[in-house]
Amino acid sequence: LVGVDDPARAVLQLANSETGVVQHLPEGLAFSDLTQGVGRIPFAWNWSGIRTAATSAHKIGGPKGVGVLILPEGTDLPVRLKGGGQEMGRRSGTENLIGIAGMAAAFTEAQARLAAGDWDRVAQLRDRMEAEMLDAAQGAVILGAGTKRLPNTTAIATPGWKGETQVMSMDLAGFAVSAGSACSSGKVRKSRVAEAMGLGSDLNGSVLRISLGVETSEAEVLSFVAAWSAAYRKMRARAA
Repeated sequence: LVGVDDPARAVLQLANSETGVVQHLPEGLAFSDLTQGVGRIPFAWNWSGIRTAATSAHKIGGPKGVGVLILPEGTDLPVRLKGGGQEMGRRSGTENLIGIAGMAAAFTEAQARLAAGDWDRVAQLRDRMEAEMLDAAQGAVILGAGTKRLPNTTAIATPGWKGETQVMSMDLAGFAVSAGSACSSGKVRKSRVAEAMGLGSDLNGSVLRISLGVETSEAEVLSFVAAWSAAYRKMRARAA
């Protein structure tokens, strides 16, 4: 809860962007970032008990640069931009109507995919991928294993193999992965999330984050596992 004991003053993600771990949102939570979870797991803000929330369209296939701020009726916010009085006077400026329409369409499509069980299929692919990666790499650990997670996100720590080295190896093999959340792409510092989860320094720098989509195929997953496993064997051979 970001070091705050009182939920009414706390901020908490619905799902962690690095590990995919779905977090319990306490009743009366001041604010939650729903971006990672909405559209991938069932969620209803009016049943959640949280006070305010936000999410973004691009994470569910919508246009970039548009999102939603959810507030209880009657909430009074300070004016951010003065001018013509749009957005109930809170943020003046012409609304991005095309972005808003695209976001609405993306939410409708995301809900349909969720109801159709598309993300259940993705979770099965992720579980198979993780099992084969753990079989291939000695001492590898899945962050958040055994807890409720998003169906598409894996964070795996492999002893002795730096995360950024894995990213480069997979990039050469034609796969886009990261050594942390997408927000920290290009940064090589150790993960604060992994550190907070108790991951030792020997494993913290070796985290690889993999994200699947609803259109990811079994063949693509198996091809990735084969490339990753081959790169791991090469790393071990060089180390030996």
